[in-house]
Amino acid sequence: EDHVEQIEQVLPLGYSVKVGNWGGWWDKDDKKQYYLILVVIVIIYFASAILFESLLQPLVIITLIPISFIGSFLTFYLFDINFDQGGYASFIMLSGLAVNAGIFIINDFNNFRKSNPNRAPLSTYIKAFNHKIIPIFLTIISTVVGLIPFIWGGQNEVFWFAFASGVIGGLLFSVIAIIIYLPLLLKLNPRR
Repeated sequence: EDHVEQIEQVLPLGYSVKVGNWGGWWDKDDKKQYYLILVVIVIIYFASAILFESLLQPLVIITLIPISFIGSFLTFYLFDINFDQGGYASFIMLSGLAVNAGIFIINDFNNFRKSNPNRAPLSTYIKAFNHKIIPIFLTIISTVVGLIPFIWGGQNEVFWFAFASGVIGGLLFSVIAIIIYLPLLLKLNPRR
């Protein structure tokens, strides 16, 4: 829009400039792209329901997504970063990465419960958590480190800077979701 205003000032009389829609998926006036996040969430729910053989445990997985979005929103707000296509793409990536850790832990939790049904659920969860937390942290750290070069470009690299910032902020906030909210949402009873 700024470029259009600048060009209009130097154009000869009778000429005009307008921004055309190239038929991409990102249209500021049409909010269809936000339905794609809903489609991703539905796919994650059904895939988790099939894996866990449960209809309630995937809801716990789905609640990790908005918690990671909070971290992304805080990143955009606190560092005064423009939310654009990169921010939206970071939401799509966060939807997959945030639930990944929860799926690892809950899958191990279910497997440990099947192999030792007399063990207390809290003890079983702690065993599953300890078994998967190192690969989860390595995944988060390697993703954050892999996105740091996109931060160096600054806000001049509009898409990549917003994308990297949103993913990094959301992933770091998802650690809180994994450590605190995941066991709370599973409602683990310390006794059988």
